[in-house]
Amino acid sequence: MTTRYKSKAVSGATLLRLALLIALVVIFALWNPAFISGRNLYALMQSFALLGMVALGLSLTMIAGEFDLSVGSMVAVGGLLTLVAGGDSLVGGMGVALAFAVLVGGVNAIVISRFNVSSLVVTVGSMMALSGFAFWLAGGKVISTDDFDLGFALDDPIFAVFSARSLITLATFALVGIFMHYTLMGRDIRVVGSKRQVAAASGAKVGRSLLIVFVLSAVTAALAGSMLSMSLASAAATTGGNLMLQAVSAAIVGGVALSGGSGTPAHVLLGSLILTVMNNGMSLIGMGATGILFANGLVLMGIVLLDGQLGAWISERLTMLRAGHSA
Repeated sequence: MTTRYKSKAVSGATLLRLALLIALVVIFALWNPAFISGRNLYALMQSFALLGMVALGLSLTMIAGEFDLSVGSMVAVGGLLTLVAGGDSLVGGMGVALAFAVLVGGVNAIVISRFNVSSLVVTVGSMMALSGFAFWLAGGKVISTDDFDLGFALDDPIFAVFSARSLITLATFALVGIFMHYTLMGRDIRVVGSKRQVAAASGAKVGRSLLIVFVLSAVTAALAGSMLSMSLASAAATTGGNLMLQAVSAAIVGGVALSGGSGTPAHVLLGSLILTVMNNGMSLIGMGATGILFANGLVLMGIVLLDGQLGAWISERLTMLRAGHSA
């Protein structure tokens, strides 16, 4: 497959996802006009702020050909550490949570790269350890704080739709996108994910690439949990229980391959928005949690099929039809 054909295929896949997002917005707006109200769009972006931040970090490990199963547990630990260690300063508590995330991400990366252990095995262990740590921090109860000022600042509406929390998430996407697109390290991460042995032979910093993606995965998860705990003025050990699966779904729907080497933060942004819009819209029209999960599964399966052999077959047939008409 030529580079030109690949770029066309990627553009086509991106346009397909963008069309799906627009179609979802139009369908839900027609079904229930309250969907496009300022209040609901604000709630939608608040949900995106959590899912998008976690999916962004997780997707980087996927692009590098690895996987971080511990992001959901890190969300819970990040929120709890912010409140427990914060004391009189929630900002200080956030600093503790982020420093802890750097430590956990670094340990994960070192064990994976130095000892050649599967990231699935390592991060399953991290997930269980972090989950136990979260329950120990919580002590079997919900941790709360009387400091509401920072939460109000994070959640105050901006232009009726956004908040500081959602804008921080969007800014993080932009910064990571610039890093991945314009830096040598970003190129190394993609090469490590697609051709690990070739990357090592060509001088790419495999160990450093894995260190960066696992640290960023842990930090973004902890940041998401920290901001959520400030917004809710509370934190629990069970927070983020389903976030890992949702984040994986968002990354895959956006076009990040499980095999590694493909996908960008912009794709993850699009996938996160698709899932957030779909979940919000279905909830607004009265669909229950079971129906929403079923619809998520169908969309995920459809995207995977279109990205695979079915999509290639459709593209080939369309190319043949265009060639026939032009002849």
